[in-house]
Amino acid sequence: VGRLHAVKGMSRLVAAFAADPELAARANLVIVGGDLDHPSAAEAAELARIEQTLHDHPSLRGQVVLLGRRSHEDVSIVLAAARAGWGALIGAQGAYACASAKEEFGLAVVEALAAGLPVVAPRVGGPATYVEHGRTGVLTDTTDVLGLATAAERALDLSAQPETAARTRAVVEARYTLERMARSLTAVYRISAGAATLAHAVSGETEAVA
Repeated sequence: VGRLHAVKGMSRLVAAFAADPELAARANLVIVGGDLDHPSAAEAAELARIEQTLHDHPSLRGQVVLLGRRSHEDVSIVLAAARAGWGALIGAQGAYACASAKEEFGLAVVEALAAGLPVVAPRVGGPATYVEHGRTGVLTDTTDVLGLATAAERALDLSAQPETAARTRAVVEARYTLERMARSLTAVYRISAGAATLAHAVSGETEAVA
């Protein structure tokens, strides 16, 4: 889930499926994001890279699904289906893969964790501060196609473990619910306000002495 832009690495995910037949045998790849009907120049370039990989590996055409830009509600449904399955159409115990070269925070990664999905995420940037490697996801060099494929397989292995969904949701509940974040921000504001008051008082005393 994300922008169709080279920095987000959607085409690298497709290349990872092409490079690893075992991964392609285990899962389909669903990509959400981008304007498929009227793509921007950056989107068109990423779509061209995806199309080239599919052209070189035609067996993947039925396994790579481009949904384009979707509402937040639709994304939630896709994530839930990846976790729990959808009848005979979608198998359960899927995973979420972020192939961005770097994410400052990774909101979509957090949303996937909240849905009970183990994640693949870059080992640099924000996700590395909350994804526990080997327990709630797999941190990897997301610019390495083969490494990305291996990480995706390991994430699928994690998804098959019954305790994984509870672990991923616990990360979000402990750190990223609205209530938790409100409390954290309130504490930061209080500390900042206190520091500003102290600085003003010290400055006033200095002026008085001078």
